[in-house]
Amino acid sequence: MPSTSAAPAPAQTPAPTSLATSLVTGRALVLLQLLTRLLTFGLNQALVRLAPPEVFGTAAIQFDLVCSTVLFLSREGVRNALLRAKSGPTQANGPDSDQNSVQKEDKHATGKASEDQIAALASVPFYLGVLVSAIVVTIYLYTLPRSTSQQPDFLLSLLLYVSSSLVELAIEPLYIRALRSDPPNIRARVQAEGGMAIVKAVITVASVVFFERAGRGRPLLAFAVGQMAGAVWLAGRYVFEYGTKGLLRIKKGQRENLFDPQLLALAMANTRQSVVKHLLTEADRIAVGRICPLDEQGGYAVAMNYGSLVARIIFQPLEETLLLHFSRDLSSASTSSILYMAIHFSSHLLLLLPAFVPPLLPAVLPILLPRRYRNTSAPRTLEVYLKAYIPLLSLNGILEAFHASSASPKQVARQARWMIASSAAFVLALWSMIEWSDIPVIGIHLGKEEALIYASCVTTLVRITYAYWHVRRFFTRLLPSQGGEDVAVFSAKLRSVRQLLPRWQVWVAVLISGAGLRWVQNAVAWQSSWKQWALLVGTGGMLGMINLGIM
Repeated sequence: MPSTSAAPAPAQTPAPTSLATSLVTGRALVLLQLLTRLLTFGLNQALVRLAPPEVFGTAAIQFDLVCSTVLFLSREGVRNALLRAKSGPTQANGPDSDQNSVQKEDKHATGKASEDQIAALASVPFYLGVLVSAIVVTIYLYTLPRSTSQQPDFLLSLLLYVSSSLVELAIEPLYIRALRSDPPNIRARVQAEGGMAIVKAVITVASVVFFERAGRGRPLLAFAVGQMAGAVWLAGRYVFEYGTKGLLRIKKGQRENLFDPQLLALAMANTRQSVVKHLLTEADRIAVGRICPLDEQGGYAVAMNYGSLVARIIFQPLEETLLLHFSRDLSSASTSSILYMAIHFSSHLLLLLPAFVPPLLPAVLPILLPRRYRNTSAPRTLEVYLKAYIPLLSLNGILEAFHASSASPKQVARQARWMIASSAAFVLALWSMIEWSDIPVIGIHLGKEEALIYASCVTTLVRITYAYWHVRRFFTRLLPSQGGEDVAVFSAKLRSVRQLLPRWQVWVAVLISGAGLRWVQNAVAWQSSWKQWALLVGTGGMLGMINLGIM
């Protein structure tokens, strides 16, 4: 006789939490950066040995600055706003309507926007990019030194660089779609961005070799061809994943505005702020392009390439993961604990890098740089970048990721005013350091490139000051009654500078390790034999592991 009792329903797999999704995202992004940077590291080593410093300076400083300006000003404000947007119903309730109705709300998020409004706003960066690129290229060509513009294939190479930026902006709606999916489509992003870096490096090296063997000697054009090839790969991978439907077409839904008013206001505020933010972020490259000759620009570019490896492999994925997590789930109990741990970790770099970089970097420079680059400003620039700028860059990225996820348009405008103040601090610091760059009596000898990085450190400190003030205000005024005991504990820690800094045991260990490492550097003849070199580097590695254990 058949049973009349209903069969038990199959157990459903629980949906991943926002924290779990963020951790998976962060791990994937770190692996993406690690693998692509390791693969492209060898190719960049070949480029450094094939391309003269003048070409490297033009491509990596000037052309790359033009591209990053077009991309940042065109999409950054819109992108950050869309990541915070909550999806509302479209013209008809779709299968995701129940999911949308239970999404956690908080007072810091934007209002709900329909998918049509989100897609329409995601298409804006391309059209804005056409205008921005015209303005940026005009200013660049008008202020360009003749020695730079007279290089072979200069205009064609510049055209390819700008076109690559527009190709990236054209697929911005697909990028937004990948990040806004639940969970985010990390697979497509990893393949797109990782493939872009590899394709760009491979095609650039292959083009340099091809033009050289063909007797044409056109390395600048080779860089441009590689840049365009990378952008084509990026666009192709997203198009393969999502198709071309809706690209570059702004569609208005029935009975609704073309853009969600709250979302548009936030995007406009972010975009206005991005102008100041970009000027500050790229102030060093803007300045070095104006005050340094082309060969020194090449040395500076190589130093930035190596120095930014750490930032790109670890800090950039960390910042993007935090931004994604905070934007999606700002009011969760994990927000305060994750933010505290990230800031606390970053504060240790303020001790470790100044202690370990100066004695160890000279030992690895012969591996990184060919002789003609070691005779430029690259060695000094790389040391200052690693020991001073990298730890501040890490801390600033974490704090500004939280600000971008939690700030209202009014607070974004306030941050823009602080950024204007930090730009004044940059100019004042740079002028002071160049003016007092050579004082033999007290042992001060600063090159222009080193002064640029130290001035960038000053402006970053100003930005950190405001962003941390925002964190303190947020957890003091806005979250006193939300969450449980854990939220209260970590909120209190975030408001205490002493709690965020390393313990005194770490301070003592790092100071002793740094002094001991300098003694080993001076005591052994590490330049004369591999055994002595291995002794120095091995000592640094051992002391580093000890300090990590104490942390």
